[in-house]
Amino acid sequence: MRVFAGPNGSGKSTIIDSVRRHEINGLPIDFGVYINADLIHQELLKTKLCFGDFELEIHEDDFIQIAINSGLINDGFNESEFRNSFKIRGNCIHLINNFYGDRLAQIIADYLRKRMLQTKRKFSFETVFSHSSKIDIMKQAAEEGYKVYLYFVSTEDPEINKFRVKEVRVKEGGHDVPEDKIESRYYRSLELMYEAAQVSYQAFFFDNSRDGQASRQVAHFKIVKGEKQWDELQSENLPGWFLKYYLNKIERE
Repeated sequence: MRVFAGPNGSGKSTIIDSVRRHEINGLPIDFGVYINADLIHQELLKTKLCFGDFELEIHEDDFIQIAINSGLINDGFNESEFRNSFKIRGNCIHLINNFYGDRLAQIIADYLRKRMLQTKRKFSFETVFSHSSKIDIMKQAAEEGYKVYLYFVSTEDPEINKFRVKEVRVKEGGHDVPEDKIESRYYRSLELMYEAAQVSYQAFFFDNSRDGQASRQVAHFKIVKGEKQWDELQSENLPGWFLKYYLNKIERE
């Protein structure tokens, strides 16, 4: 299982593209089923999302129960709004109310991740770690024998992320995110980074603070005989966010 994580506007898509191009022993890295809530949202807005594309069958009662247990149904999107946001016909889900498309897509992504675990299939997903449920998925996967790979990318300041979302992504046709959400998710994502790394078989950390330059890998570890084996850390090259939200947490243990 591969998890691509980091705040909105940090550059997860670029990291994903880079990993897709990487080869090991002449073969591309196997992502398995790739689950992306943004892509799911796009499909819902176009027509519908069919679960046959994921080699799954959807059962409405099961879908609703997983959604209720997900933590994604709350005051901002209550159970009644959720139930009235979609219809299931055949093996496809149709969006009824476009206003709730983004929230429904997040629930579908959560459902797909859990079904992948149930069926022991290889999969990858992208997340801003807006909710601790993503950590729960990683923990469950590790407990069930998955090798969990974490690719985490951030910037030094949420103002960088706000600028990139507003001035770069949106102008290129990407989806907008309110500035207050960008900032709150920035800090929530960093707070969850350490816990996510603790259940990972390998973790790669990237800094993408410099405009006009490629992101740089600042740290990497792999579990060898039950212990983290780190590549040599260059302290002068470590960004402040990695020092504060990862290394400082190690020192407090």
